[in-house]
Amino acid sequence: MKKFLFVCGGTGGHIFPAVAIAESLKKMGVEDIVFAGRKDSMEERLVSKNWPYEFITAVPLHRGPFLKNLTLPFNLSKSLVRAKSVIKKVKPDVVVATGGYVSLPIVLAAGSLGLPVYLQEQNAVAGIANKVGARYAKTIFVTSEEAAKGFPIEKTRILGNPVRELPNANDLPRPVEFREGKKAVFIVGGSQGAVGINTKIEESIEKITANGDVSVVWQVGVKNVDDINRRLGILPNVAVRGFLDNIYAYMKHADLIISRAGASALAEILAFGKPSILLPYPHATANHQEFNARVVEKAGACLVELDSEPNDLWNKVEGLLFDDSKLAKMATAAKSLGMPDAADQIAKIILDKESL
Repeated sequence: MKKFLFVCGGTGGHIFPAVAIAESLKKMGVEDIVFAGRKDSMEERLVSKNWPYEFITAVPLHRGPFLKNLTLPFNLSKSLVRAKSVIKKVKPDVVVATGGYVSLPIVLAAGSLGLPVYLQEQNAVAGIANKVGARYAKTIFVTSEEAAKGFPIEKTRILGNPVRELPNANDLPRPVEFREGKKAVFIVGGSQGAVGINTKIEESIEKITANGDVSVVWQVGVKNVDDINRRLGILPNVAVRGFLDNIYAYMKHADLIISRAGASALAEILAFGKPSILLPYPHATANHQEFNARVVEKAGACLVELDSEPNDLWNKVEGLLFDDSKLAKMATAAKSLGMPDAADQIAKIILDKESL
């Protein structure tokens, strides 16, 4: 069996798909898998405890003013030297990259050495690193027809965004915060919280608490939980949480999810087949979160509200929550987009192409 080198980093949206594909390959019998990423980084924290890990250097690629990229050739040359030394040490047979500027030096080095390279793009708008690296790729895996437009059609396969293997539904009991017989709303902003979501929910709190038929779990972020509890006090039907370990249980039992529109979050929402209201992070690179959300909205699986728009969030929630027919249609649309086995499919395609 051949050796795989994965490279990912920058955000969880790039890291989690890489881990999901690696786990699928391992499940299919691949034993020799190494990851590469930066030192003292998110990818090191999330990956190195479970996988062999090699350090590389990388510099961001700026979409803005040209002057910001003046030093890029010099810095990229240094990164390429380091990337080639990692490849020489690891001696991979196959390289898999999931985007982010961290991946580019390894992709360029692998391509120049004639190694087979596979790319995975999570967003509706292709990232610069994957666009540049596409010339070396044997296959590029994307999540939508919109994303496929950024790559050569003959190299591109449209599959879902890889997610970690979902637990069995029977292993996800209904969280106690979701009261029996009530409509369950899960508001998720990640471990850091989402300022735009938190602001709109706090502005709507009187309307939310006035409806006793709704049970809400609101993940506000670890750094925000004390301040929000201090301002709002004990709420009759809203459980304010900083962070949730068993997030899949809340997704599974929610009637409606409110979330940002990052690729990984979206993939999990769709994998569970859940209706959602998405508030794209307005400062995401190339506004890719709004593009992600609009693809899902066009399919009928979500509603979109922008941070910059007047606060109509809870009106949208109530307009959906007690319309079972509309919720069911959105859930069906979400299931049609969700591909919980995407990581397995990608792993199998790579193994077949490499005759492993």
